[in-house]
This record gives sequence, structure tokens and C-alpha cells, in this order.
Amino acid sequence: MSQIIFNGFYGFKNTGDDAFVEIASWGSKTYWDNKEITYFSGDDLPNTQIPIKQVYSSNAHKISQKISVFNASLKSDYFINAGGSVFSEIRPLSNIAFAQKARWLNPKLKHAAIGVSIGPFANTKNEKAVQNYLRSLKFLALRDTYSYEYARSLDLNYEPIKAFDLAALLPFCYENSIRTKKESKQKTIGISICNYERYINGDIKNEERRNQFVKNVLTRLAKNKEYSFKFFIFNGNKHIGDEHLTHSVASLLPKEQYEIIPYSKTTLSTWREIQACDFMFSTRLHASIFACYAGVPFMLIEYHRKCSNFLDDIGYDKNARIYDGEKNPEEVAQDIARFVSGDYIFPSHVNETIERAKLNFTQVQL
Repeated sequence: MSQIIFNGFYGFKNTGDDAFVEIASWGSKTYWDNKEITYFSGDDLPNTQIPIKQVYSSNAHKISQKISVFNASLKSDYFINAGGSVFSEIRPLSNIAFAQKARWLNPKLKHAAIGVSIGPFANTKNEKAVQNYLRSLKFLALRDTYSYEYARSLDLNYEPIKAFDLAALLPFCYENSIRTKKESKQKTIGISICNYERYINGDIKNEERRNQFVKNVLTRLAKNKEYSFKFFIFNGNKHIGDEHLTHSVASLLPKEQYEIIPYSKTTLSTWREIQACDFMFSTRLHASIFACYAGVPFMLIEYHRKCSNFLDDIGYDKNARIYDGEKNPEEVAQDIARFVSGDYIFPSHVNETIERAKLNFTQVQL
């Protein structure tokens, strides 16, 4: 049985990243029959359906914690980056860098990646560092077509895999935990929003414009008293989370029309809450991914390239795309009303992307 380390942005109260932990654990047992799993994580690793055997904390850049990464890598067969936008840079004090150093003393350690995307890069130095790391991998399964085509252009000594986001496998992980919608005249619209530019030193005016767009759409929808709103805090991190923005936006609506679902370490509970919605309107990518694979109509604001890549890959109706909140709020509110009433075209490639997501596990050879 192979000793596997999973690496990612885990344990920082982000439901999207929690889903990667959930699926990596489930997929390892289901497809690889492997339970010897170690996670490098912050202090708040989520509750998973498949118990996690061991965790090494990497919540701060303390040398003792990086030594634990190094030591764990000395005893492992695979260091697998699982899920997310992990390949935009390789920092000198990152887990990847320390696990790379461990290969000097543990030549059997193989680096790999599943369900990841590549870029965007801040500069050519970061891009070159990522390219060099990709060339060292045993296997690489990408979550979007853009990243796959980029990897193919590098002339790697292995064939990259055109896979998909790990979260597309949540319906299988949770197949015995179905929550059915209650028949009701009241329609529930899920909301998940986030800031972005302030965390990357970007154009804060664009962030403000996007958030105002969300407010304009929601205040128009709230005029219909048959709508209730369920705000999801997908990122509960106190420094870079969604709580303040969520409460600020929700407060614009009548109190009797909304509730706020706090971040939960149990990803299954968030999945069930989204299953019970009639529609999802989100900035957070994984709020829309959860909705998509739970069979809930959704609309995603494309604040980042990864959002656009996702919509491209699933075959989302181009006429329904709102891009980065670049449509008239009144028209968008009218579209959502139509979608909630049943006039919604589901993405055309959902089943295809589920099969691609399975390739993260079935197409690799341990």
C-alpha cells in the first residue's frame, strides 16, 4: 500500500478546498484502495466521510512545521497536489519546495497532481518555476481545458490528463445522503459572494463595481415576496473570508426573507443545504460547482479565469452568462426569475465532466 501525502490549501475554513479533502480521501479508498493518507493542512481540517489517518499542520511559516513536511516526505511514496489553483507560483518556503528537497534522501518519492489548474502567473519567473516543477511530476491531471492545453504545450515527458474539478464527484461521495426539496410555493435562492481584488492588490474599483452589481440584482429579486434567500459563507477565514461582505449585502434585504448559513467544517451539510435550493447565484466558484452537480440551476459571476474555464467546460448556455457582472442588473434579475420558474437550460456537458473528474483517479497509475 502506497504512502500518500496530499497537499493543497487545506484547513483554512474554505468549503471549496474542504471538498478537495473530502474527495481525495473518498477517491483514494474507492479507486486506489488506499488508506495510508497524510494531509498537510492548517488547523481547521474539515470533517470527512472517510477518516483521515494523519495530519501535519502547515498553518504558519515556522521552520519546525516545514521540517515536518520534509520528514513526512522522507517516509512517503507520493506527494500529490490535489485540487485548486496551486500552480501559479512555487514559493521557496512552500510545502512543495520542502517535499522536493526530500527527494534527495528519498528517491522513491514521486510528485504528482490531480484536479488542479495552471496559472495565471504574475511574472515569467513564476511561470518558469512552475514549468520546471511540472516537468518533474509522475502524473498531472488538470481540471480545465485551458490548463490541459497549456500543459501539452510544454512537451512534458508524460501525457497530461484532461480531467476535471474533484468536486464534480461529490454526488458519488454523498450518494447515500440525498436531501430532497420540499414542495413549496416559496422559492429559495442561494447566494455566495466574495471579495477578490483587495487580496491580490488589484483594482479595488472593479471589486466594488461587482459587489454593487450583486446588490442591485438581489434588491430587485427581493421585491418578489415568494423568494427567500439563503446566503452561504463558503470561506469562514477571519482574515480573507466572506462573513463581513455577506452580512453587509444580506442586510439590504428584508430580514424575514433571508437566512445566513455559516461556514461548516462538514462539507456534507453545505452540500445538503445547496441541494435544497431552487437556484444558486454566486461569485464563489465552488458554490456554483456544488449547485451544478446537485442538479440546481445556477448563475456564476466570472471574477477569475477559473470561473470562465469552468463554464466553458460544462457547456453553460452562453446567452445566460453574465461574465464579471457585466450585464444590466434588471435583465439579470428577470433571467433569474425565469430560471427559478423552470425556464432554465442545464449545461450540456455535465455528464462528460463527471467522467473526466473520475480520470483524476482512474487514469493514473500508482
